[in-house]
Amino acid sequence: MLEKVKKALYNHKVLVQNFSYLSALQVFNLLIPLITYPYLIRVLGKDNYGLIVFAQTVINYLLVIVNFGFNISATKEVSIHRNNSKKLSEIVSSVYLIKSILFILCLITLSIVLYIIPEVKGPKILYFLVMWICLYDLIFPIWYFQGIEKMQYITILTLTSRVTFLIFIFILVKSQSQFLRVPIINGIGAIIAGTISLYIVFIKHKVKFILVPISTLSKYFKESFVLFSTNVIMTFKDKTNILLIGTFIGTGAVAEFDLAVKIKDLLFIPINLLNQALYPKISKERNMKFMLKVLKLAFLGIVAITIILFPFVDKIVLLLGGNELINSAHLTRIILISVPIIVISFTLATNCINALGYYKLRFKSMLITTCLYFVLIGVGILSGWETKIAFYAYVIVIGYAAEFLYRLHLIHKYQMLK
Repeated sequence: MLEKVKKALYNHKVLVQNFSYLSALQVFNLLIPLITYPYLIRVLGKDNYGLIVFAQTVINYLLVIVNFGFNISATKEVSIHRNNSKKLSEIVSSVYLIKSILFILCLITLSIVLYIIPEVKGPKILYFLVMWICLYDLIFPIWYFQGIEKMQYITILTLTSRVTFLIFIFILVKSQSQFLRVPIINGIGAIIAGTISLYIVFIKHKVKFILVPISTLSKYFKESFVLFSTNVIMTFKDKTNILLIGTFIGTGAVAEFDLAVKIKDLLFIPINLLNQALYPKISKERNMKFMLKVLKLAFLGIVAITIILFPFVDKIVLLLGGNELINSAHLTRIILISVPIIVISFTLATNCINALGYYKLRFKSMLITTCLYFVLIGVGILSGWETKIAFYAYVIVIGYAAEFLYRLHLIHKYQMLK
């Protein structure tokens, strides 16, 4: 038995190494919120913290444009052509050029929108400061490091960014009036990590930045467009709750809902990193039997963790948010129901539908379930439920369940697991 385990680990050595690096990163990512979140909630208050979350949600719509689906399409291209230096330079240069143009367009769009709308929640400068999210996505090539299966770079550079944030948050944020310093500190850490990553790609790995013909840029743009469309729909479905809660209920309620979502996301972190490590391998080998074995283990593990966690939700909420956010406990229990469903759905979407190149089918699944989401929201508004925060938690669960069932239908219809 031990020999079989050793042999399996050796045969999948790169996958195990990448998973280990990402695991180390995610353990740290688990610790950061446990340290900083309680501090920020108590120092800033839930209204100011909710305002930052609201601004981040707005900028996340622009992030989808800057990212443009390259986290999937470019990862696959780099994985396939990693040993062809000329082709690799073409891919990297094309992605950076397209993302740079999109970033500039997003910055112009944000300026126009903030100028047109005389009253927005919070100071307008906050939204420009939160644009570090888009800048980080532009300069930090996670897609490149995933493609060459060198996850240690992602781990080390992200740790650099997060440690910078951790140190300065306690030094520079001491009162509610200093809430604008939070996105500034986040941005500084992100830019440091992004700059180092550029050095690694273009100096250490000797990837050449070349002027790519417009026809080539157009090819990569078109190839990623379906993924971009999918991400747009996904963002509308996942982020609109925050905008609606902030609009109909208030930024304090945004902080309550955000804590529930964060706890759900913390549970999902191991599954996300597993999918990140698995995707280049499955894209290249198309080994669905191996993918299903990993999925079964991941599902059983997350179900066990969710069941164990349920009785301790109140204590976790009190630890992270204090008495001010205790209403988040009920929301957390509702949303946790969706976690096992998300594990199967996301893994099948990433390492089956996407890995086999069925990008349009994933887009279709997102489009249909997002339409259902907005129908549910419409029914809720007509019924007067838009001011009840629990309504948005139930919508999340129903939406993920519908998404999972439809993806199963597509996988069965197109016989993807054979």
